[in-house]
Amino acid sequence: MPRLINRKQQLDNFSTLALGLMVIFGFLAGVIFWVYTFTIYDSSDRVINQYVEYYQRNGWLDGGVSAKQKEASMRRLTDDFRGNFLYFDEKGKQIENQTNNNGSKNVLTRRFGLTFDSSDLDLAPRTVHVKKTYLRIQAVRFKPNTVLVPDGQGLKSATYGYVFVDVTDTVVNLKKFQDVMIWSFVFAFTFALFFAFFVSRQSMKPILRAWDQQQDFVNNAAHELRTPMSVIQGKLETMLTKPTSTIRDQSEAIILSLSEVRRLNSLTNNMLTLAKTGSNMTTIEKEETDIGDFLRGILTPYVEMGEISDKTVSINNDVHQKVSVDQKRLHQLLVLLLDNALKYSDTGDKVVVSAAIEKKRLILAVADTGRGISDEAKKHIFDRFYREDKTGNRETGGTGLGLSIAEWIVQAHNGKITVSDNEPKGTIFKVSLPI
Repeated sequence: MPRLINRKQQLDNFSTLALGLMVIFGFLAGVIFWVYTFTIYDSSDRVINQYVEYYQRNGWLDGGVSAKQKEASMRRLTDDFRGNFLYFDEKGKQIENQTNNNGSKNVLTRRFGLTFDSSDLDLAPRTVHVKKTYLRIQAVRFKPNTVLVPDGQGLKSATYGYVFVDVTDTVVNLKKFQDVMIWSFVFAFTFALFFAFFVSRQSMKPILRAWDQQQDFVNNAAHELRTPMSVIQGKLETMLTKPTSTIRDQSEAIILSLSEVRRLNSLTNNMLTLAKTGSNMTTIEKEETDIGDFLRGILTPYVEMGEISDKTVSINNDVHQKVSVDQKRLHQLLVLLLDNALKYSDTGDKVVVSAAIEKKRLILAVADTGRGISDEAKKHIFDRFYREDKTGNRETGGTGLGLSIAEWIVQAHNGKITVSDNEPKGTIFKVSLPI
């Protein structure tokens, strides 16, 4: 994958993930702060409602209170309850000192330098900052001549009032909590950036790996296809230069061409099989199988082939029960392993196919006394198009796809395949399948 595309994709992933995490953290912080603010102010608002309802119950208020406060006024309070009030005349100027309210009860008032705003009558309780003090206030309107307040020159009728609760400590705590939320969000945002960067890099790794595998597959496939096609083309062009030759005269070229066609056919079939491994096109269809009869049916032609080339092929079966496997795929697996064993062994070598049950798993092994596999080659033996013989020796006819297919068959059975050295020489391919 081009470096520019890789960086652009990684940047897009990083930006999307970082933005998503920021939105999530921001939303959670906002919800927490709103809930906390609502909770701490709710208790102050309940106190304000209690203050208002006393005057409401005595019929001193001229509307201007919320339905919530009217509903709260149904609760009974003590007769001497007054609460905190700021009184204002019809011009919105505060009236100070104490009043003997209707000649009965004393009500304490304080001066904060507030001017009454009539638009507050339609609002819910709000918080104001006056003289280093935070007040939670609710505006009310009194009926004429119901609340009399001395202004130094006699009694004066209060037209408006602010019910208030000192919430200075509450606001200070709220600001501290807000600072904690901000720093927490900064920390979370920083963490989100690092996390998004890490995840964006990690998410690109399988994509890059798949891209590299695809490029390798295409390059290797092109190389494998080019060679036999070049041979066929060369032989056909040579035959065209001898139009009077008979089939007998060109039999060698025809035989070689047919051999390359068979090789191309085998290669394309293997490539199609591997193409299906990454999709859901192929399914495993298991059925109860007698392993002894199954192995004998597969190995019979290989025993005969071994005798022709002076190699010994034998079976060692310790499975005496039926096992559920995909016969078609298992047959393909064993053929691939047996072909490998015979191709890379010499005259006089032995190939032994064994089967056993160990811990509720079917264990199949194909062991040979052939040339063996180097430790370095064992790391890549199941890679597509990998061959230890880099010259691509055409005597073996290998394309490097057989063991990749074998590994896929085993994995489709949820099994495991390993390769190890055989003593004193040779190779053992061991397959473990759950039953």
